[in-house]
Amino acid sequence: MSNDENTPVLRGCIKLPLANDELLEVTSKAKDYAIMHGAAMRSKTAFSPDSLNFAPFVLVPSSFPRKEFEKAIALQPIINRLMHNVAHDEEFITTTLAETIKVDEFTANLFNIYRKVLAHGFTQLCAKRIGTCREAQTHAQKRCTGWIM
Repeated sequence: MSNDENTPVLRGCIKLPLANDELLEVTSKAKDYAIMHGAAMRSKTAFSPDSLNFAPFVLVPSSFPRKEFEKAIALQPIINRLMHNVAHDEEFITTTLAETIKVDEFTANLFNIYRKVLAHGFTQLCAKRIGTCREAQTHAQKRCTGWIM
C-alpha cells in the first residue's frame, strides 16, 4: 500500500487484528471449505495420491472500488465475445499453440484432444452463454437456458 497522501486508502472489511483463537478457528474453517469446494491441488515436488495442498486463497476480503468494479462489469460482454471468437478460430489456435505443443506435454495433450474433436465434427449446433454473474442470476431465476452468441 502506498504511503502517498494522494493515494486513496480503502478501509478493510473486517477489524484486524483478530484474536489468536478466533484466527485459528476461522483459518481451520476456511481450509475445510477450500477442500470441500475444490480449492486444493497435489504437490508437484512431493507427489502423493493421498495428500493435497491448498490452492492459495485470501482469508480476509479486501475492499474494491465500485467504479473499478463497474468497469469490469462493462467489459465482461466484450471479453466474452473475444473468448468465444478465439475458441472457435481453428487457424488462430493452431498457429498460436504450434511452438508451445512442442515443449509442453500438457498443452500438447489438450491440443490432440482438440484435433480429434475437429476431425470427428461438432454435434453442438449453437453456443449458449451467460455473460456475467448478474445475468446468470437473472436467467437462473427465470429458468432460461441461455441465448445464441
